[in-house]
Amino acid sequence: MLRLVALLALVILASPALAANETQEPEVLGVLFYADWCGSCKVLEPEIDKARGKADLDNEAVLFVRLDLTDATRSHQASMLASSLGLGEAFAQKAGATGFMLLVDAETKEVISMVTRKSDAAAIADQVKAAILKAAG
Repeated sequence: MLRLVALLALVILASPALAANETQEPEVLGVLFYADWCGSCKVLEPEIDKARGKADLDNEAVLFVRLDLTDATRSHQASMLASSLGLGEAFAQKAGATGFMLLVDAETKEVISMVTRKSDAAAIADQVKAAILKAAG
């Protein structure tokens, strides 16, 4: 019985903390078009990871999504994911191309910019932050 009371007290005390962690809607979708066999992807993805860490982008209003186009099954899944995010048209326009990340306004689905393998982590962070400002403004 004492354990039950302690557990109930913990739940009651934790409730305000849980309420404070409201879900945030993203302003921008960072959509990486990726494949295991893609040389550009092997250059770009580590730079994106560095940017996410160094610039703390995972705590910004951006949702990073990886569309894996490595094979037919993964491409099919990526197509459905893109469609569920409202990005079916952008996905279809790229026709299976890989090695880049689109920064997309999460509300309008407008492509704001494209990140390529030529961008280092600092440039990627700057592009993402600029996209967030544009989408929010």
